[in-house]
Amino acid sequence: MADPVEVTTPSAFIAAKLRPWWFPLWFAGIYGLMHQAYFQIPDDLLRDTLYHWGLVRPDVAVIDLLAPDEQVVAVGNHLVSARANLEIVRGCDGSGAMFLVVSAMLAYPANLGRKLAGVLAAAGFMYLLNLLRIAAIYFVVAYYPAWFLPAHTYFAPTLIVVLGCLFFAWWAAWARSDADGQRRVS
Repeated sequence: MADPVEVTTPSAFIAAKLRPWWFPLWFAGIYGLMHQAYFQIPDDLLRDTLYHWGLVRPDVAVIDLLAPDEQVVAVGNHLVSARANLEIVRGCDGSGAMFLVVSAMLAYPANLGRKLAGVLAAAGFMYLLNLLRIAAIYFVVAYYPAWFLPAHTYFAPTLIVVLGCLFFAWWAAWARSDADGQRRVS
């Protein structure tokens, strides 16, 4: 049984009652702010600049590395070859999964240095996962088009979210440890 909490003021009582809700409330609030900010980015900036240079061109390099005979080219926000034309659009760019992991890290009770390290590592990890996801979806479109909808809508997003959750769990265990690797008692 938990130790009883001694409460001396109404504000301390409220703080004690809200403590278990702080993480989910902060998480939801941060995620909501990130999502709102994302939807303030103009579509043409995403499509013509961010997607082209940040997703499509790097994915052309990934696909060329894996299957040079595909001869994929970057055309705006499209991966184009003789076999497929895959368009990257808002919401299918991996941002939602990245927002989930980053929001969880920012809401988690860890020191600022570990949060910053976690956010940078998570952004890189989720970006690389998303590049691999887009490349895999390209191959699905090119060779198994009937599988595009389930792969794009169910399998790939679920895998990305699960891997993001595992990354967060690994980071949270590290973030709660002392410099010598010992677990802190909370």
